[in-house]
Amino acid sequence: MRALLALLLFLAPASAAAKSYAFRTPSGRTIYDDNETLGDVLDQNQRQFVVEAAVGAGPEGNLAMVAGWLMPQVKGLELYAGVGIEAAPAVHLTLSLRYLMNFGGYRPYVGGGYLLNLLTDLGTASQNVFAEVGYSWALFHTYHLTLGVGVRYLLRVDVVDDDSILNSQQVDPRFLDEQLSSIPTWLPTFALRFSRAF
Repeated sequence: MRALLALLLFLAPASAAAKSYAFRTPSGRTIYDDNETLGDVLDQNQRQFVVEAAVGAGPEGNLAMVAGWLMPQVKGLELYAGVGIEAAPAVHLTLSLRYLMNFGGYRPYVGGGYLLNLLTDLGTASQNVFAEVGYSWALFHTYHLTLGVGVRYLLRVDVVDDDSILNSQQVDPRFLDEQLSSIPTWLPTFALRFSRAF
């Protein structure tokens, strides 16, 4: 009998009818009206997480996926962590902080962060910091398009792979140091990012 009753409840004629079986407040007040959906009552402004796809010559690389946290403690402050690839070829790992402002509907932002750039063919790792300014357009309530420009500064380069060709006996260590020290320390960045909050 219990199994039959559970099956009848499971096969309710419409998903909206499930609201009738929901828990109610002690006073008997229902949570939903008969015609309300979850999307109608969900406060879209309470979303705290973001997923981004980034393209360009940004800190994240030429193509990247980024996850973000919209900090509820400070309105406009956002923390992001990402992984991307670059045509060098290289893998980029980033951690950044952005502050999104809202001036009467205009949405500029400033940001900065740390980048670990792993050149896979050479077996090197470079540590970088970056700063950028940009603008965010709200395409829909939870979909945004962001354009950022800035600079990145090279802190140091290390040969981290024991099998790297740079560790070969045929490479002059003094010449290698000269070449590593001649790498440009300042590079421009440009990134276009499409994001969705959830």
